[in-house]
Amino acid sequence: MCPVRNLISLRPLLLTLLLCSPLGAHAKALRFFVLGDLPYAQSEERQLRRLLDAAVAQGSPFLVHLGDIKGGCAPCTDASLEVIADIFRSQPVPVVYTPGDNEWTDCHRWCAGGLDPLQRLERLRQVFFADAGVLRLDGLEGLRGLAGSLGRRYPEILSFTRDGVVMVALHVVGSDNGFRQRDAAAQAEMDARDHANAALLRRTAELAAGQGARAMVVFFHADPLFERSQPSKGFAATLRSLVDLMAVYPGRVLLIHGDSHHFRYDRPLRDPATGARIDRFERAEVPGSPSVGGLWISVDPEAAQPFTVEEVYPAAREGFDDP
Repeated sequence: MCPVRNLISLRPLLLTLLLCSPLGAHAKALRFFVLGDLPYAQSEERQLRRLLDAAVAQGSPFLVHLGDIKGGCAPCTDASLEVIADIFRSQPVPVVYTPGDNEWTDCHRWCAGGLDPLQRLERLRQVFFADAGVLRLDGLEGLRGLAGSLGRRYPEILSFTRDGVVMVALHVVGSDNGFRQRDAAAQAEMDARDHANAALLRRTAELAAGQGARAMVVFFHADPLFERSQPSKGFAATLRSLVDLMAVYPGRVLLIHGDSHHFRYDRPLRDPATGARIDRFERAEVPGSPSVGGLWISVDPEAAQPFTVEEVYPAAREGFDDP
């Protein structure tokens, strides 16, 4: 089924070749590449490598992967984590990675191994964040995490600044953010993680407002289901945090997430008190497997419309299936 695309821009949407520059990018704009929800199959691993290599060749100063680095019923193994860690480690620029549900929350599924999600989360943090050489996050300008023990507990929740644009990576995953009402440990983990997300987002918003930053980009994996009249239990805290962000921070915000596997670019956030749309908040969703692609994001903080979002897909499968 072809999804309805509620695009902010009225310009024609082009399926951009990887060797072409995104249309409409301002000369001063920060420009970076983001993708997620892949690879779901071994054949997509080669395509992922080539997407990232092409993005670096075009000058992306960092790369963003929004999580879901394997299929939902693929086994949750250390080996599957190491494959993606090696891909990230091979990149010459920092990689901002925010985990998805497939690599930990959904590992309790029998088809994925029937494993303890919290143990898989701990292993994921060891593989991707304990070794600084995998993501090389210390190469990001103005890198900030949570203070003290919270920062050590949640190394994936962080912020940084590039060319006057404030970036925030949170940890919010699909499958209702890991909400499992009958699992006390899962509930405690979700509540604590929501608190950590809110703390960093609030602190970053205050700093950005105080510094006069005019544009902010937020990353996480999950589609938080903006269209629901009542938020799901797993995403209620996240949606509150986004509304609170817009109350504290007067600039423009772009949220980029994955999870639903189809491209969207719209303004979905509403004030819960009035129902009015919050026009300073925009959302872009990356495509996902079986569509292998991503988004070029350009941000010009000085422009009236600071964000430019372009879909990127390989022009054809030629060259992607060879060994």
